[in-house]
Amino acid sequence: MINIVIKIINHFKGIFLDHKLLIEFSKKDFARKFAGSYFGKTWALLQPFLTMLIYWAVFQFGFKSGKVEDVPFVLWFMSGIIPWFFISDAYSSASNCFIEYGYLVKKVVFNIDILPLVKIFSSLYIHGFFVILVSAVLACFGYYPSLFYLQLIYYMICAIVLVYAMSLITSSIMVFFRDMGQVISITLLIGMWGTPIAWQLNVLPKSWHFFLKLNPLFYIVQGYRESFIYGVPFWKHWLLTIYFWFIIIILLGIGVYVYKRLYKSFADVL
Repeated sequence: MINIVIKIINHFKGIFLDHKLLIEFSKKDFARKFAGSYFGKTWALLQPFLTMLIYWAVFQFGFKSGKVEDVPFVLWFMSGIIPWFFISDAYSSASNCFIEYGYLVKKVVFNIDILPLVKIFSSLYIHGFFVILVSAVLACFGYYPSLFYLQLIYYMICAIVLVYAMSLITSSIMVFFRDMGQVISITLLIGMWGTPIAWQLNVLPKSWHFFLKLNPLFYIVQGYRESFIYGVPFWKHWLLTIYFWFIIIILLGIGVYVYKRLYKSFADVL
């Protein structure tokens, strides 16, 4: 375990040295997504917003979902789905980063270690907008911002590190196995419905709750809800927090190992 941590630290040292390039490149990547589009960045906001609206309408009016622990369903749902929007978008784009930026991979002087994070940070800008949007909607219902909102920074970091760990594995493999894109789509579908985002945990038997909480996404989604609505400090779930970061270290260890084994051959394939 110590050797894994050391390798992870050494990997992030190289990224930190190029942190200015990372931030600048992520801004350019975000702008490049909508270059040539008439409505530009509006599409980045409109699609997830409409998705959120459709899900809410289906569950609120179609399935007639009532309040969740005395909280209006729309608030409970919105506070849980915005981290999912970020994770799914960032993971999909970061997994394709080495193929998309193949011309940079072939440059010896460019630090390609930052490319997955470039795509993740690019998705983070839209996520910031939705955090503000949900905060405004909550305020309209009488749930005003509190100090617990500061925890959102912690849970954003959790989401970033989780996505980076997973995408480091899949992006490295995708260079050689393009079908990985289909695997990622299936994984995201399972992640969406395997996490209590649009449905409540108590609809399942209590004996299942333990296994569902082993999903790292549960920790993040629930953390957003507890920061936005319930005002629960993250250290209250200290056992779940330890478990989450243990899984993160394992995933990062695997990601760094796979990446270091494969990245020297990227240029030959691309």
